Amino acid sequence: MCGMKKPPGCREMTFFNFQMISLHPHVHLACVSSMEEELDRALEMRDRQTWRHPGEVQLMEDNGLIFFSLLISCKVFFAQVATRGKLLFWGAKVNSLIDKGQFWRLATSSVLHANIGHLMVNCYSLNSIGPTIENLSGPRRFIAVYLTSAIASSAMSYWFCRAPAVGASGAIFGLVGSLAVFVIRHRRMIGGGKEDLQNIAKVIFLNMMIGLLTKGIDNWGHLGGLLGGVATSWFVGPAWQYGPKLHYGRRVFTDKAPIRYLTIRKTAPKNIS
Repeated sequence: MCGMKKPPGCREMTFFNFQMISLHPHVHLACVSSMEEELDRALEMRDRQTWRHPGEVQLMEDNGLIFFSLLISCKVFFAQVATRGKLLFWGAKVNSLIDKGQFWRLATSSVLHANIGHLMVNCYSLNSIGPTIENLSGPRRFIAVYLTSAIASSAMSYWFCRAPAVGASGAIFGLVGSLAVFVIRHRRMIGGGKEDLQNIAKVIFLNMMIGLLTKGIDNWGHLGGLLGGVATSWFVGPAWQYGPKLHYGRRVFTDKAPIRYLTIRKTAPKNIS
């Protein structure tokens, strides 16, 4: 097991035992299944005094990015099997090769999986939490969080664990961190969010403990992905707030993320019936 120790204490592991378990199946939190309903109810209750542009604040129903991500992971895995390709060739995180300038491995390792079991666990986890994050954040921010978390996961694993690494679990941990940031930011809107945060904390704790007690789990990668997701979501949002009242007595519901490049610009309608 590559535990929470510095590099000298990390043992070299074979790819086929590395990161076999990502998020525990119980990643399907109560808050994941109820968050969208709670937010919809909160928005409906305030619709009478607040103007919302259709499609800008309402939750998206299309989860095409999740399907695309799952499809890519499956296709890459089956390509590995069909070509009998070694994970080293396909782009696994290998510290000695990254030291030689192959920095692209920090990104490619997140789409590789050691075996079919590893792939299925990560697909299940991504399908459990991914649609909620895409609906709450939008496609552009979902991509930003997912990719940043994947690279942050590989980077922390590179710094603190010498063992080779593959798998999307770090990026999935980043999505969990993104959900935590959303709940904290909008806790007043969704009724406090205390129970939701407790459920998220339980999932994180459970999986970190699994990593400590099971050989071949890269907890440093999981931690890096979690921190990457938290940091990215904190800066790019969403951070929904109420704007000033308009001349006809209503207010605009706006997204005031610190970095607004990925947000949808919201403007008041020209004609109000």
